[in-house]
Amino acid sequence: MFKENFSTNNQERGEKAMKNTAEFRSALDSGKMEEAENFLNEVSSNPDEFPQYDERWLDHRQRELFQSYYKAEDWISAKRIVELTKDLRSQDGRKARLEELSGMKYEEI
Repeated sequence: MFKENFSTNNQERGEKAMKNTAEFRSALDSGKMEEAENFLNEVSSNPDEFPQYDERWLDHRQRELFQSYYKAEDWISAKRIVELTKDLRSQDGRKARLEELSGMKYEEI
């Protein structure tokens, strides 16, 4: 159901659904971070449809997206990625980095 909504929403906006890492990175390079985030959410929610992507792959792409959001100083979106991170070590590191860059306590963001 989520995939159908994801595809439908993208089609309504004239966008095609991402299919791979190269398209994900292209979206980041183009500043289309929301599209990239939607792709990661789709992969995370539908692992059977994306067997080529494991938890490690997802963690690495979340890191890239997190970096894009913090470079744009979009602290709220960066925090959202931290909260979606399953690996606790990665999550702790991203929390600390977010506090360092934003100058705020994590809870204040």
